[in-house]
Amino acid sequence: MDRKFFTKIFVSVSLVSFIGVFSVAYVYQRYFKEVLTNNEIYRVQRSIDQTALNLDNQLYRIVNNVHYFFEYSGNGNRLMKLAEDGTAQGSEDREWAENALGAFRLQYSSELESAFFLLRDRANGGKETLYYDSELDPVPEMNYRSQSWYRDFVSGRSRFWSEPTEELLFFQDRSLKTIYLSMSRYGVQGRDGILVVRLNGKMFSDAFRLLATEDLNIEMLDASGHLVYTSAGSFTPSDDDLVMESTMSKSAFQVRAHIKRTFIDDAVRKIQSVQPYIVFLIVLMTLLISLILSLSLSRPIKKLLRLMKRAELGDLEARFNGRFADEVGILGNGFNRMLENMTASIERAHDAEVKKFGAEMKQKDATLLAMQSQINPHFLYNTLEVINCQAILHEVPSVSRMSKALADFFRYSIDNPKAEVGLSVEAAHVGTYLDIQGERYPDIEIDMDGVDGFGHYPIVKLTLQPVVENAFKYAFTGERDYYLRIYAEDEGDSAYSIFVEDNGEGMSEEALDRLNRRLLEPPDDGAVEERKDAEGERAREGIGLLNVHRRIRLRYGEPYGLEVSESMSGGLLVRILLPKRGTRDENLDR
Repeated sequence: MDRKFFTKIFVSVSLVSFIGVFSVAYVYQRYFKEVLTNNEIYRVQRSIDQTALNLDNQLYRIVNNVHYFFEYSGNGNRLMKLAEDGTAQGSEDREWAENALGAFRLQYSSELESAFFLLRDRANGGKETLYYDSELDPVPEMNYRSQSWYRDFVSGRSRFWSEPTEELLFFQDRSLKTIYLSMSRYGVQGRDGILVVRLNGKMFSDAFRLLATEDLNIEMLDASGHLVYTSAGSFTPSDDDLVMESTMSKSAFQVRAHIKRTFIDDAVRKIQSVQPYIVFLIVLMTLLISLILSLSLSRPIKKLLRLMKRAELGDLEARFNGRFADEVGILGNGFNRMLENMTASIERAHDAEVKKFGAEMKQKDATLLAMQSQINPHFLYNTLEVINCQAILHEVPSVSRMSKALADFFRYSIDNPKAEVGLSVEAAHVGTYLDIQGERYPDIEIDMDGVDGFGHYPIVKLTLQPVVENAFKYAFTGERDYYLRIYAEDEGDSAYSIFVEDNGEGMSEEALDRLNRRLLEPPDDGAVEERKDAEGERAREGIGLLNVHRRIRLRYGEPYGLEVSESMSGGLLVRILLPKRGTRDENLDR
C-alpha cells in the first residue's frame, strides 16, 4: 500500500514536471537562434562602445594636457618670447624650451611620440627656429616645411586635430599613420608660433587589440571621415557583414566594426551544441526533484504507520514529529494526544498504587523512628555520665576518666555542627582520644607541644584524629618503645603544615608510592579498602587517610591535603598542608 501510494505521487509529479519542462524547451527552441544572435551582437556592441569610451577619455585627457601645457601653465607665453639670437639669454631660453618640451613628452611617453615648437619672427625677416627635446633625433632628409601642419601654420589656419598623416620628423616617430595635435598663435609682438604634438599610433592598436580578430575588423575615422586606424589583416569585407558604429562624444571620432555573419553563427552553433546536455541535465534534475517531493509526501505517512505499530507493541513513548502543518501533521498530533492520554491514565493508576504503598511504609518508619529515639545522643551522654558517677562512688578513677573522655569524644563528633574549627579545638579532641587510648597503650610516648602557637589557624573538623587513629591501628603492633609526635610548621604567608610522626612499623617504599599516587587521584565512588603489598605487609592506605585528604581538597582545593613519607626513625610521617585563612561555609560537610 505504501509503495503504491509512493508510485502514484512520483508518477504524478514527474508527469507534471516533464510537461512543463518540454513545453518551455519547445518555445525556447523556436526563438533560440534569434535570441542568441541578438545577444551576441549586443555583447560585441557593448565591447566596442566600452573600448571607444575608454579611448575617448584617453584622447580627452591628452587634449586637456596639451591645452594646460600651452595655454594655462604660462609655457605658451614664454615660448612666444624666446630669444633667438646667439646671446647667453638665447642659449638659456633654448635650454629651457628643450627641457620643458622634453619633460612634457616623457610624462606621456606611451601616448606621444614627439613634441616640438616652431617660432617665426616677422620683424627679423621671418626667421624660423624649431625647438624640440634634445633626446629627439631629426631625420636629416625630412623638411618640416613640406608637412601638413606647417602648411596650416603658414596659411594662418588654427586646426587642433590634423588629418591622418604618415609624415614624420624624428627617428622616434614610429607610427606609420598618426594624427598631429597643434596649437597656434599669430601676431604676438610680431611673432607667430605653433606647438605640435604627434600621437603614438600604437595607442589605437592597443585599445582594439583584444577585439580585433580575423572575423572582426575595427576602423576608426576622424570627424571628416578620414581613416585614422584599421585592424584589417586577412579580413575580407563582404556585403553580408554586420556593421556596428560607435561615436566618441568628446573627440568626435567614430569607431566602425565589420563583423562576419559567420562569426555570429559559429558562436550560436557552439552554444547550441551544449543544448542536448542542458536538456539531459534538466531531465535529470526533474527526476531528482520529483523523487524528493514524492519522498517528502510519503515519508511522514510511513513514519506514522511505524509509530502506530510501536504503540501496538506497548511503546507509549513513541511520538510523531509535529513540525508538519498539513493534514499529515494533524493526524500525527492526534496520535500524540492519544498516547499522552493513555500515558496519563496509566500514571494516575500507578500514583494511586504508590500512595498506598507509601502509607504502609510511613507506618513502618514511625515504628522504627520510635525505636531509634531510644538510643539518641543525649541518652548516650546520660548513660556515660551515670557510669562516671558510679565509678567515682566506687573509687574506680580509670573508669571515670574513660567514660568522661568517651562522652567528650562523641559530643565533639556529633553535637558540634561546624565543618571548620580552630587547630586548638581539634587538638583538644585528639587529646581526648589519646586519653582513651592511654588506658590501653600506657607506654606510648605522646608529644603534642609542637602545635602551640598555631591554635588560631583553621582546620577541617575530624582531620587529626583519623590520622592519629591510623597510627594506633597499624604502627604500634610490636613490643618495643613507641612514640607519637604531633607538631606544626609555617609554610609561608598563606599556609601551614601539621606533621604526625611515629616510629612504628612503617611501610615499604612501594606501598608509600602507591598510597601517594592514590592521594593524587580524583575521588571515586567506591569504598577504599585496605590492601596488601607484594611482600604481604599491610598497607596503611585505608578509608581514614584518603577520606581526610579528600575532605580537605573539597573544602580548600589544591594543593592542600595529605602527603605521606617515611620518618627518620623508620616509621611514618604524615604531612597535612592547610591554609592559614579558612572559609565561612560552615555547612559544607554536614
